[in-house]
Amino acid sequence: MTFESNRMMGGIGAALIVVSALSPIFSFPALFSTYATVASTLSPFASAVSLAWLAGIILFIVAMRRFAGGYKTPCIFDNALYGILSNIAVSVLAGLIMVAFVFMNFSNIMASFNPVPTPINIQGIIGYMLPSMPFFSLAGLVQALFLTRAFNLLAAKSETRLFRTAGLALVASSVLTLILACIGALLFFATAVSSTAALAMPFTGTAISSLTWIFAAKAFFSIKTPTGQPLPTAPAAGQTRYCPHCGAENLSDAAFCTRCGKKL
Repeated sequence: MTFESNRMMGGIGAALIVVSALSPIFSFPALFSTYATVASTLSPFASAVSLAWLAGIILFIVAMRRFAGGYKTPCIFDNALYGILSNIAVSVLAGLIMVAFVFMNFSNIMASFNPVPTPINIQGIIGYMLPSMPFFSLAGLVQALFLTRAFNLLAAKSETRLFRTAGLALVASSVLTLILACIGALLFFATAVSSTAALAMPFTGTAISSLTWIFAAKAFFSIKTPTGQPLPTAPAAGQTRYCPHCGAENLSDAAFCTRCGKKL
């Protein structure tokens, strides 16, 4: 694929991830509604937003793979992939914690449905989900740290400093989300706020995290197309030094390894 198509793929992928910031708009009405009728009405829109996020992630990962190959810097793709995989792993752990907590309070949940039949009371169930929210937010932070490393490497290779801004904004918003999730859970257990208000706090942070991808989208579209030459190639023989940690080839004046990122 050409340099231009890689740039477009990354930019469009990041833009689709930004669309996922609309998720709270479809989620909040359901959270603050006593019954699930609103949730069922907004479900198709929420599904469309989720599909846009998934498509964006796929395009982003493919673009990072192409740039990593073109710039001869595997760590660009490796860190991006590790970020996505670590998010999935920690999210699965958070999901297991949530399921465990729900089962621990299963009798109380069933009692809330008495008499039967009755509409599902969303607000009554949310309280049993709150203990897992900080763990879901932690998954986003771990992902942000890996993606920041990938963005920093791509910024150095493409000379597009906006990637560094995107990484910094992503980490900052992820830390904010984690803090809001912890504060929301603590306030709920202190009976200071309702369960829906507590859950809305990390949702707000998640929306901000999605919006930070605007920097990444702009950075991809800002990468300058090489004039009359391909993406950087491997250094010529006699001008290389080998990393003592992983054995990868690097330029003779390089300070850090392009593969493992460690100091030479």
